[in-house]
Amino acid sequence: MKRVFLLPLLFLFNLNLSAQLQVDAKLNLGSLLTGGVNVAGDVMIDPNFSASLGLAYATTNFNISDGAFRYRAARFIPEGRYYVSPEYGADRFFVGAYGKAVSVRATEKATDQIAKGTRLVLGPLAGYKWILPSGILIELNAGVGASLFLSDGELASRAFGLINLMDIRLGIIGGYRF
Repeated sequence: MKRVFLLPLLFLFNLNLSAQLQVDAKLNLGSLLTGGVNVAGDVMIDPNFSASLGLAYATTNFNISDGAFRYRAARFIPEGRYYVSPEYGADRFFVGAYGKAVSVRATEKATDQIAKGTRLVLGPLAGYKWILPSGILIELNAGVGASLFLSDGELASRAFGLINLMDIRLGIIGGYRF
């Protein structure tokens, strides 16, 4: 399972061997604060456009009125970005679109029953990326997406009821440009 997530990311980092491509390796520091891990590789296609591929894993506990659940989610996150006026190529203010394919698993704490589902998201995002002369990068971004959730069963509707409609995305990101 780990190979499935790491191989596409390694592929993006390998693209750096080409003469003109620049790759940003990124870690979402905000996810670390909430108990998750979110890594991404961002490839500059031209100075005004980049494509990114992210992988994430998160666990959290959540209480709703009729139960307590432990959630686990693995996410695959593609993005396309247009940079309005880049200085070093694929930096500064950007707008774009993102998608998410999320495999979610919820365990009801009282009964140990398991509910599974798949969540698909598509939405716009915007942000700002700073590239320091040393190659270190800092990025802030935000997005809101429409969500489609696929699951079945009464437990799944209770466990996943709150995440059916929309996705909110906030990024506080650090990384390095190769």
